[in-house]
Amino acid sequence: MQAIEFETIAHGHTIRIPDSVPDGVQLRVLVLLDATPPTPTPPDDSPEGQALKALLMSLSEALSDEDLARPKDFGREIPEWDT
Repeated sequence: MQAIEFETIAHGHTIRIPDSVPDGVQLRVLVLLDATPPTPTPPDDSPEGQALKALLMSLSEALSDEDLARPKDFGREIPEWDT
C-alpha cells in the first residue's frame, strides 16, 4: 500500500485527486476538516427567500375567486371512428 498526502478545496461536493494517481486503482479516502463547516441558512430566513415569498404572496392579490376556481372536468371526449 502506498500513501500520499495532499491538500485540496472541494467544489460542488467533489475533490480533484493528483494526476499521479492512475485510473482504476482502489483508493481509501480520509476527509479531515480544519474547522466546523458553517451551517447553511434555510431559504426562508435569507433576504432572498423573504423577497421571493413576498412576491409570490402579491401575485394573487388582484385575482378573484372566479379566477382561482378550477375548471370543471368533463373527462375525455369519446372519439368517433370511421367505420
